[in-house]
Amino acid sequence: MSLEAILSRIGKDAEEKSGSIVTAAEEEKENVLREHREKLEEEFARHAERLRSRMDESGRRREFHVRREAYRKLLNERRAMIDRAVERAVEVLAASDDSVYLAMISSLLEGCDLKGEVEVLISEADKSRITPSFLEKHSGPDRRFVLSPLHHDARGGVIFRSGDISQNGTFPMIAELSHEKLVMELSGLVPMEKN
Repeated sequence: MSLEAILSRIGKDAEEKSGSIVTAAEEEKENVLREHREKLEEEFARHAERLRSRMDESGRRREFHVRREAYRKLLNERRAMIDRAVERAVEVLAASDDSVYLAMISSLLEGCDLKGEVEVLISEADKSRITPSFLEKHSGPDRRFVLSPLHHDARGGVIFRSGDISQNGTFPMIAELSHEKLVMELSGLVPMEKN
């Protein structure tokens, strides 16, 4: 064989070998790229699922807090509305006509458990309605009501004094003492929405 034939043969062999090496390298490159792509897609899917899960959880937490805050505001508003209703009721009671108002005062006088001489403080607005003669009618053998020269500044009702003891029977105080009971009763009239 001539040198040219040998060189040609070596060139052909080298070309075939380099072709098969390039083909093998291309196949390996495609395999590596495919494996890498699959790993990236799996990792992306895991991250996407984790992110979706976090977003769902965050949304649930946000919704819970928003609902809780709305419920708290609703409770506060309902409480304020009931407080306004109680205040308005005190005003209405204090502005009742004489017969109704004096019947309420009579009930307070009858419920007084102080003995002896009991001083009765009234508001400035009640001077014409609650008189010494009215109090005298409610006095008994073990208790005598006398009108005090002093006045209280509450809206309606009376304050009893006997020595160092006093009992506050003003309408605002009665409403305050009965507030929780009134709230429970009025709450039934203003129901809360259920989820």
